[in-house]
This record gives sequence, C-alpha cells and structure tokens, in this order.
Amino acid sequence: MSMKKIVNAQFDETWYTHTLDNGLNLIFWHKPDFVSTAVVFATPYGALDYRQIDKAGNHLDFPSGIAHFLEHKLFESDEGDVMEDFSRMGANVNAFTSYNETCYYFTTSHGDLKEPLNLLIDFVQDLRITDESVEKEKGIINQELKMYLQMPDSRLFFETFKALYHKHPLNRDIGGDEQSVNATTRQQLQDCYELNYHPSHMTLIVAGPQNPETLLEWIEENQKPKSFAEAKDVGRYLEEEPEAVVSSHTVIPMDVAVRKVSVAYKFAPLTTSAKERVRREWAIRCLLESHFSSLNPDYQKWLDNEVINDYFGYEIDLGKDYAMMMFYNETEDPTAFTQFVEEQLNALKTRAMDYQQLQLLKRRYFGEAMRTFNNMEDIAVAMIRNQFNGVSFFDTLEIIDQLDQKQVQDAFESLSFEQRSVVEISPDEGQPQA
Repeated sequence: MSMKKIVNAQFDETWYTHTLDNGLNLIFWHKPDFVSTAVVFATPYGALDYRQIDKAGNHLDFPSGIAHFLEHKLFESDEGDVMEDFSRMGANVNAFTSYNETCYYFTTSHGDLKEPLNLLIDFVQDLRITDESVEKEKGIINQELKMYLQMPDSRLFFETFKALYHKHPLNRDIGGDEQSVNATTRQQLQDCYELNYHPSHMTLIVAGPQNPETLLEWIEENQKPKSFAEAKDVGRYLEEEPEAVVSSHTVIPMDVAVRKVSVAYKFAPLTTSAKERVRREWAIRCLLESHFSSLNPDYQKWLDNEVINDYFGYEIDLGKDYAMMMFYNETEDPTAFTQFVEEQLNALKTRAMDYQQLQLLKRRYFGEAMRTFNNMEDIAVAMIRNQFNGVSFFDTLEIIDQLDQKQVQDAFESLSFEQRSVVEISPDEGQPQA
C-alpha cells in the first residue's frame, strides 16, 4: 500500500501518512527547504493511564508513575550509553512523559538520518531491565520527585489537582510518589511495556527534508526482522468521580517569600466529540484571553493596584475525561484574589465577546501556528498530541477560524462554577491545613 499524501494549500504544507503491517503509524512532514530534522516516537500512554481495562472487562492496575518509570528505563542499554551514541551521530535525544503520552525524540542537522532513526526505534522497541537496575532507578526517580515537590510553582499545580479530584488520576503526580515508585517491580514494568508499546499503539513522526519514500524504506527495513506479540486492546480505567471537590481551601507551608494562590474550578467532563471538546476549549480560551490580558483596558489598572502581578495566569483544560479551570497569582491576600476572580467570572457571563478582539486573537493564534511550521520539533510534538487527541493540527486551526461570538459565549455559559477550590503555597509556619 502506498503512502497517503496530504497537502494543505492554505498553509502550503505537505505530509504523508502510512500504517505498516505491524500497525505502526507513520507521519512524514516534508520540509524540503529545511536543514534540521526532528523525529518523535510516541505512545498514547501517559501518567493518567496507570489503571487500565481490556475488552473483556479485566482490570490491569499498575503503580502510579509507571509511565514515567518506563521512560527512564528505556534509555538503559547493554551496549553502552544511548545518549552518547546519539551525540556521536550529531543528534540530541530526549524524552518526556505527560499526562496523556510518552514521547522519545531527537533533533539533528546532520545529513545522515538513517543511523539515529534506527537507534531511536531500536532502543524504544527493546526494553532490557533487571531487578537490580529497577531497584537502582527507584532512588534516582525519588530524588527527582522530591526536587519537584520543593519547587513552589509545580507544587501549586500539583496541590490544586489534589484538591479538586478524589478518584481521577490527575490527583497523582506524573512521576507518582515515593510509595508507588518503591512498589514498582520489574515484572510490572515489563507487563506495562508489552501492553502499551506495541507498534499498533505507537506513532512515529519525522519532520524534515528527507524523501518520504526513503524514510519509509528505512523504517520497513528496520521493522521487517522484528516480531511482536499480539496487540491487546486496552484503555484507561476510571472510577466514578464525585461532583464535589476534595477540599475547598488548602494551605501548604513552604520556604517561599511570597504567598502563591490558585483559585480552581472543577467541571463535569464533556461527553461530546473530540472536535466539539476542542472547539469549546478554544472558545473559552479566547474569552479568557480577551479579558485577562492587555486587550482589556482594566488589565493595567489591576496591575497598578496590585490586584494581580506579573505571576498571574490561568489555565483551561477540557480533557477527554475531566474538565477544569484555574487562576493563579502571588498575593498576601488570598481572600481578595478569590473575590476578584469570582467578580470577573460573573462579569464574563454577561459580557459579549468583542468581534474585533476575537478576530485579533484568531490572527495571533494563526501567527503562532506559522512559527510552529518553522520549527521541526514543534511540528512533530504538535502532530503527536493532535493525533492522540483525535483532532488533527489543521482541524484545530479550522475550528479556531470558524469560532464566532455566539459560540464563545455559549461555551462559557455552559460552565458551572459551583465547585471551587483555593490552594495556597504559604510562607507561614505550621502544618498543612484543609
């Protein structure tokens, strides 16, 4: 079967898609006028997926943080240091685990791509671990987790998720915790790997100047001698999440000079199509950006009156099985900041989205997309995330382009702000309160 060629005339971008006999999904974003190349090999297995269920209803439970643990262990090789091998080939390799995926990638401007491409595929498709190496890794990961817990910004986000969710895995750190890491066994890592790293679950993206036919030939040559066990169809298992938040007010004492505060809202997850979920998230993001930025004449007044400062920001995330919004700031008066957020959200319920501002934001987002097209790593990671989210990169741009004022207002009015949690990272001494 030949590759499928896709051309987006509006942005003058071309890419190719193909699925190998073993199920591996390939995407080649062809940039013939560029020198650099980015390659991403990814699985839609992230930190939220540590509890799974198969078609027969069997539960497959692993310790939280196991996706991150696997990422660490896959860089282990009996044949030397994988990172040094990539460096010798003129490539920079790295990996990351998010809530929804694990990605292994490299970038290079070196002319010979075949050798690092084969190395990336080979080390991701060959988990070699021992009981001893797993035990050694636990100490390394636990040190990493302790480091993040001592960082006020990341701690604020983590404690906010914990305050919102009873059962949903968002209440766990991406890396798990010391207890879950110490409980992880070599066999669990092996079982989790075999379930979620089968080629049919994975996507390989190459963004660069190479001939797509040549890339396909190299990858088919790499995969042909390999055999894989039969793929199992598994998905994320979730317990029913209560409507209420865990805690309406949490104080975490830390060694900080200024109090950091988040005001977060928990919504019922959307039971709509992926495209509708993306449309609503972008609609709400446009309204928030028009109000909580310099587009709003009051924004500078808020800064001048120290209602907010440069640390202020917000997040809106309408995931596949969760939905939340949060605002964060540095302030010595959490009550006043909470009241400010509430007042602004109430004002937005009756404020129509300004047409000119909406068009301005659309142009801004399209400009950001154009910059993405000039960065191979950004292209590859964006394509992976959109692939796993079920809405393509260009479908997302089309959704943004078609947004109108009514859609923006309707999306915001559909939210219920009844379930709220306030979290403080406080310089005060004492024990955490809830």
